Amino acid sequence: MTAPSRTTGPTRLVTTRPDTAPASTVRSTGALLAVGTVAWAVGMAIAGEHEGFGWQSLLGGATALVFQAGIARLLLLQYRTAAMGEGPLARGVYHLQSVFLAGAVVSTLLDAFWLLHGSPVWMAFDLCWPLSMATMVGIGIRVAIAGRWTGSIRWTTLWAQSWFVTSIPVVLIVRDAGLWVASAQLISGYAVLGLLLVRHETVRPTR
Repeated sequence: MTAPSRTTGPTRLVTTRPDTAPASTVRSTGALLAVGTVAWAVGMAIAGEHEGFGWQSLLGGATALVFQAGIARLLLLQYRTAAMGEGPLARGVYHLQSVFLAGAVVSTLLDAFWLLHGSPVWMAFDLCWPLSMATMVGIGIRVAIAGRWTGSIRWTTLWAQSWFVTSIPVVLIVRDAGLWVASAQLISGYAVLGLLLVRHETVRPTR
């Protein structure tokens, strides 16, 4: 009688990420991103470069918070579907970006109520905003290179997340007029990406 074969060596459990996120998650992420982007673009254009506490700062802060909520959901969707890849570096970048984004949210609240301006605390949180936006550029480039998000969503992600390097220099040069340029790219980038997510209802990484 032949003895049953036995497998030597340790048994390993391999965990894989799901190929797709639930359609409801993709749709809600897209809807929040689109609404938040349009709200902030309009709020930014109206509030302009206003200094001090007032309805302008509250409008800019409230709309910015809705936009940041959309960005947070977008990043979570990208992480969940391994849009940049499944390696530890990609996961580490998303974790680092979550820290920057949290700091940027605090900065938004401080600006909305015009608190602690000019203090070291304000400067520390204010720095999180450009760090967060710069990291979004890198993530967008990596998502495009990885090619796990395909079609129009892949390239619209790249265009949307390049906002910091394409629009902010214009704002710094021409000030108020540049805000309209920045608002236009926000809508053509993040808002369109949100609508694509609502329409497609799925993001399927290729293998």
